[in-house]
Amino acid sequence: MGNKTYDEFINDLWAYESSVDPDKQEYYNTNWNNPVIDSYPQVEYPGRVIRDGDTGNPKEQYNLTIEQYFSAIGIVDLYDPTEPSPDWKKIQASVVNYLGFVGFQFQESDLQTLGYYNFETEIIEEIEYPKHYVDVDVSHWKGGVQQYLETDPKVVSEPTVVTDVVHYVDSNFTGKHEISSVQDFMDPDKHIFIIKDHFENKHDGIVNGLAEYGKTIDDFLGTIVTWDGLIPSVSPPPGGRDNNVTITMSGLLAGAHLRGAEGVVSMLIDHKNPADESGTYLLQYVQDYAGYDTPFGNDVR
Repeated sequence: MGNKTYDEFINDLWAYESSVDPDKQEYYNTNWNNPVIDSYPQVEYPGRVIRDGDTGNPKEQYNLTIEQYFSAIGIVDLYDPTEPSPDWKKIQASVVNYLGFVGFQFQESDLQTLGYYNFETEIIEEIEYPKHYVDVDVSHWKGGVQQYLETDPKVVSEPTVVTDVVHYVDSNFTGKHEISSVQDFMDPDKHIFIIKDHFENKHDGIVNGLAEYGKTIDDFLGTIVTWDGLIPSVSPPPGGRDNNVTITMSGLLAGAHLRGAEGVVSMLIDHKNPADESGTYLLQYVQDYAGYDTPFGNDVR
């Protein structure tokens, strides 16, 4: 039996990223009014997290029903538990998480890199700066702060007004491939086009990043990395996962989606295992999405 297809790779990762899985329709319907979601960050509205003023951490809400959870991520009006055939791709493309990430969990910088979006700007003391979300320490958001000017080159490539959530503005879409608004962005066919464009970009980023060290992806495909052998060392691995992880092309692409091509390069070269805002390690994606076919060559050589 062969590997799963590239479309299956996208579908499986999209279900996880959006937190909306078509295979769980019966579960959603059964628990529409049952408090089965243990916790989720409080939001003023989908994409606008409510933070603790003392720490900057998101405030949590507990024991949500499916209806309440779908309301928090902006899709409650798109899902009807009495409808036998929901438009799953439309629903998944429309998810907005508590930080404002949309659909496949894209932030502004993802679309800007691909040419679909221009950053907002803000003028401070007669100097114009780009303005967008960046993953920084939550302590920056103490006291109700929602944006600040970051100048550290270790954090941003240029001085940037960093915001605590993603915020898309219709007028900042470039019109590339007829995507000119948030509504266009949430169109499932156009969203899938961006996803495939995104993975091509991530593949190229990994290739170019490894080339700086005189390496290629082929040097790593089929090799083994371990949870307890990376930095930080994680033992036991989360969720009962095996300690040994085989490097495959699809796993690297998934990891690059989570923490960027540079994150994948840092794992392969420097044995680092960075995590995202929610504490999910890059290696989890490399492991969980291993072994799918991709347009970028064989998975394991």
